[in-house]
Amino acid sequence: MASRCVHECAGCGHQSSVTAGTIFHKTRTPLTSWFWAIYRMSQDKKGISALQLSKEIGVSYPTAWLMQHKIRKAMADRDQGYQLQGLIEVDEGYVGGAEQGESQKGRGAKTKSVVAVAVERLAPGQAGEKPIPGFAALAVVRNAAASSLHGFLQAKVQPGSQVMSDGWRGYQGLEQQGFPHTATPLHGDPEAAHRLFPWVHITLSNLKRFLLGTHHKVEAQHLQRYVAEFNYRLNRRTMETDLFHRLVRACLTTNTVIYKELIAAPDQA
Repeated sequence: MASRCVHECAGCGHQSSVTAGTIFHKTRTPLTSWFWAIYRMSQDKKGISALQLSKEIGVSYPTAWLMQHKIRKAMADRDQGYQLQGLIEVDEGYVGGAEQGESQKGRGAKTKSVVAVAVERLAPGQAGEKPIPGFAALAVVRNAAASSLHGFLQAKVQPGSQVMSDGWRGYQGLEQQGFPHTATPLHGDPEAAHRLFPWVHITLSNLKRFLLGTHHKVEAQHLQRYVAEFNYRLNRRTMETDLFHRLVRACLTTNTVIYKELIAAPDQA
């Protein structure tokens, strides 16, 4: 139907647009602008801020902000069903604003968000080579308690995988969850942490640089989508030539999220 730019079924009369069932549903922004946003978010390792994107495609800051969150939802949905396997390093980190009057780092931080991280450790290719990282999984969790960390691993790691962690009590009992587990207490030694669990610490460090360097400050209620964006690019770091097309396909198979849902309080979302 040219007058409405929709297709109508000759049998039942149902009408649908070509953008229905995608993140572009009911958009007023030209698809060429969307494609540029997808390209920038897929190709730039540091991501792109909503302010910079708004300037590049000529839309308002709120429009660019909403577009990016729609694309992040497609990234998150695309990775939802993947699980890690094999030998897995696991740890958790804290991101967010500075504490007032108390320690700004570590498991004592109260106003920061907790991000759980798991990274596959692949066997070295030749004798004497260091192990290399495989795929990673990151998620914002409620806290660093066993219930949260166990739930993260059950969702992101295949049962039977060998899990390596520090001595934090939140990882105790993983054997009962189907994960052979090796815990190595670090006794507060940061050098030992980076030596024994290099890839989770590198991943956490890169995540924090991405959040602070590109976006400066991320509200806790939106953090999971920013983490999903980082995770999506990280796991496709060897697919740069195909990333744009992969992300377009993800955007075409994901229902959109609307502004009211994004700004709703967490208990109302």
